[in-house]
Amino acid sequence: MEAEGLSHLERRTRERISRFTGTVKELAGEDLVSVVLYGNAAREGFDPKTSAINVMIVLRKIEADFLAAYAKAARRFPEISTPLFFTPELIRTSLDIFPIEFLSLKESYIVLHGEDPLREIEVRIEDLRAEIEQQIKRNLIRMREEFIHSLDRKADLEHFLISCLMAFIPLFRNIMRLLNRECAVEGVLFREFCKETGLDERPFFAIWDIRTGRARFRKRELISLFGEFMREIETLAGRLDGIVPEGRVC
Repeated sequence: MEAEGLSHLERRTRERISRFTGTVKELAGEDLVSVVLYGNAAREGFDPKTSAINVMIVLRKIEADFLAAYAKAARRFPEISTPLFFTPELIRTSLDIFPIEFLSLKESYIVLHGEDPLREIEVRIEDLRAEIEQQIKRNLIRMREEFIHSLDRKADLEHFLISCLMAFIPLFRNIMRLLNRECAVEGVLFREFCKETGLDERPFFAIWDIRTGRARFRKRELISLFGEFMREIETLAGRLDGIVPEGRVC
């Protein structure tokens, strides 16, 4: 997609992005390959009051002097998050390490300047499966530790459960990719995901209901809910080895 795809953004946001892109062009000169907008700002419904603007800057080489100059100029653009800095070679050699991240980038992006660094990339599906397994098991280990520190107050426990569920949603979506299924919106995602993986959907929907305000639980019930959620994630982690995909995702 080309930069004219910014029409969904309000005028002030478009102007700020344009000035930012011009500043990067001045700083990087001939080393600049691409400036890419990605994430929420590249989609309909972006709200600058609640979301930051995410960009990726691709350079032929990344020098310390450029980064220092960028750091100074970036103070004029507080609404722009710290960019992802890549070289074309780093992108090419990172696809097997960060397949989830690159697939996420490809879902919503707009080229603001230069070449399209994402158009030709291909993620191997076996690399995606490996990163999914790594992240699920890492999240499982971390949430057991964090649970211990969330028990002082009921509100802390509620927040913890919601944050656990939200951390897994991108991984659920990518497991659906492996299974060649549609990545649905959250409510439908839990039902379809659990059906495909043989999990019990109840703890997923219960935590989602806490997030949306549709359900309230006593502290003892929240502890039990965490136990149910943890068991389903443990089951999922044990079943990942049974997913043996072939080919490429995209």
